[in-house]
Amino acid sequence: MARISQETIEQVKAVPIIEIAEALGDQPRRAGKQYQVGCPNAQHQENTPDTFIEPSRNIFKCFGGGGCGAGGNSSIAYYSWHEYGGYEPKEHFIKAIKGIAELLNIPIKMDDGNVLKSGNSTYVPRKTGPRPVELSPQSPEIVDRVYRAFLSLCPIREHHAKEWIEERKYSTEDAKALMFRSVPSREEWIKIYGILHSKGYPLERVPGFSQQFIPDTMDHPFPEHLVERDETLKGVWAYAPSGVGGNSYFIPVRDEFGRITRLRIRKNVGTPKYIWFSSTHNIGVEKEPLRYRRNGVSSGAPVNVVVPSRFLNSWKPGDHLPDVFKTHTVLATEGEHKSSISANKLSIPVIGAAGVGNFKDILPMIHSWEVKKFIIAYDMDTLQREDDSEKSTKKQKNLFETLKEFALEVMKLGIDCYLWTWNIKDGKGLDDLLLLGRLPMEVNLSTGQRKNVNLEELQRL
Repeated sequence: MARISQETIEQVKAVPIIEIAEALGDQPRRAGKQYQVGCPNAQHQENTPDTFIEPSRNIFKCFGGGGCGAGGNSSIAYYSWHEYGGYEPKEHFIKAIKGIAELLNIPIKMDDGNVLKSGNSTYVPRKTGPRPVELSPQSPEIVDRVYRAFLSLCPIREHHAKEWIEERKYSTEDAKALMFRSVPSREEWIKIYGILHSKGYPLERVPGFSQQFIPDTMDHPFPEHLVERDETLKGVWAYAPSGVGGNSYFIPVRDEFGRITRLRIRKNVGTPKYIWFSSTHNIGVEKEPLRYRRNGVSSGAPVNVVVPSRFLNSWKPGDHLPDVFKTHTVLATEGEHKSSISANKLSIPVIGAAGVGNFKDILPMIHSWEVKKFIIAYDMDTLQREDDSEKSTKKQKNLFETLKEFALEVMKLGIDCYLWTWNIKDGKGLDDLLLLGRLPMEVNLSTGQRKNVNLEELQRL
């Protein structure tokens, strides 16, 4: 029986992961030297796009919560995770070869000389390809000033305030200090834009903002002084934020200097629930004029540095955290709300990561802070299975392996590392546990010693 020729196999194997991700419609976005996409595993219901592709090494890996284990070093592995929810070479290799060949119009030749499917016999994998130009974001100082001005003008919708106060148990003062704000409607945005424009705030290269093209054939609500005429394209350019019009709200993300450098959007409808406030510059790549965007930049996926809300008003942007707050003891967890609620309840600094595996940016930070005690308190599905299913077992195993890698890297820095654990029935996240008025068990990862967390002792360190 004829088999697929080695020639076809080699052509498919040579396809870069970034190219197959684009062909599958996953829309990779630049994040430093890597590209960020949603997990190719459709069974992984993640909250954020936490899979990263590294083109220089042709590898990809999902670092998101849920521990699905997606990762690999070939387009075949990526395609298999995308189409089959995993990659088992004996089961998926040939199917993936055929699928990629058909997707990219590569001829499928058999080893007996026959052609199973005709295609472009001169196909050569793209090395660079037409991808959006990656503009550099404005400095953290400028981004901070723009975001603070923007947020101060955004509305606070009643149902969002009710969620913050009644469901998440923030005080009114907490919500104000954290600068939670509702995403404006289009009409509200035009008024906000007018104020920002009149005061000279630059929106170009601030993540989340970009100029959209509006052809002359379309009506638009922007006043003339807020648009830029383009005679070549026969239309105008106007700034707009991503996510306008949705039933959502902003959560500011701060760096170790107290600057608001990125925004997260919490959606009330649809999935994923959390997305980054991010934009793009697609001129030269996008073919549909109505989707033209320029002067936008990607948000990336930075960590969130959090102190108790009552200290935020006195933490001036530009002040390094160790200079204004004790950092001998620091806790790491996932997510913006978990971080803020935990910092408020524990009165210690918290670093929030968007996904279990996004810990590499944390390491140099805690080293420079001269941290003595570092606590890892990720969601309990990292340590305990939610049920006895194979999926839950695999998920927990993958999460735990990532957690171990994180802990080992911390201890290599000479920092004492501790793990907090609790009964998953008391809450999946640390915020759930703390809102119940309970405290976790602490495990010293160097000695194995276990003890109940003592809040007074924790705050005294």
